[in-house]
Amino acid sequence: MSVDFIAAYAGSSVAQAALVAGATATATPVWIKQLRHRLFALVPLLSLVGVVVLLRLHPEYADSFATVALVCVPLLALLGAARVGAPALLITLTAIALVLHDTHSLLGQVAALTLIGGSCLLLGTLLVALTPPEWLGAGIIAMAVADLVLVASGLLGPASDVLNAAGVSDHLPQLQRVEIGPLEMGYGDIFLPALVGALLAARARPRTWAAGLTLLFALLAGLVFLAFDRLPATVPVALALLVVEAAGAARLAWRIRRGRRRRAGGRPEREPAADPIATAIEPVPAPASL
Repeated sequence: MSVDFIAAYAGSSVAQAALVAGATATATPVWIKQLRHRLFALVPLLSLVGVVVLLRLHPEYADSFATVALVCVPLLALLGAARVGAPALLITLTAIALVLHDTHSLLGQVAALTLIGGSCLLLGTLLVALTPPEWLGAGIIAMAVADLVLVASGLLGPASDVLNAAGVSDHLPQLQRVEIGPLEMGYGDIFLPALVGALLAARARPRTWAAGLTLLFALLAGLVFLAFDRLPATVPVALALLVVEAAGAARLAWRIRRGRRRRAGGRPEREPAADPIATAIEPVPAPASL
């Protein structure tokens, strides 16, 4: 591995961790609550497997994905930034200008990553609002497992190469994937950490700890590049989610056991004190007759 590749991979790992930490929970509109269903948990899995299968069968559709991404990613990023506030909106507008000015420079690549990350944060928040949390957690793990299987089996490579090479024009950015120097990542590699962050925010879980675990696991997973040229980048994110959820479940079980021990070893209940009013009106026995 070259120094440039190591630096690019470290930067991508930091970006994934930042998405986990930066996601926020927002109020859910009523109409979204009415659409809430566990079947939306299949979206992460189907978004990966469906695209791979489609591009394996019809590689010519890759340009269509590039066109949709070119239009939708900036719009979604702007909508998400408007939801956060003026500073985020200014950053997004600046990123759009940089991407359009020079998409091939390092600054343009970072700007494209900013736009893709912003769009993923909005989509992640929406999917969390549409899906029960337990089912969505299972869907996230399923996507990571599928990513691992597709990479290990070699099925992901051809579809990924076709999608990464697609574009609308040489002068327009390719927002269907992330490029940082010699490193390329799929849209799903950015979407999943944003989704995990939104899920943890909605469940009031510690996102800072999850972000640290994501960074640690991602950096360790980078050792895979010593032997292979592809890495399922969603797996470290899913592992971080599993650790956080397992720790939360263990902490809850410990609190329940501690509460039971306190109740079992508590003081015996006192007998209720006599009612002073009832005592005051208690009838006095009549004196014995002579």
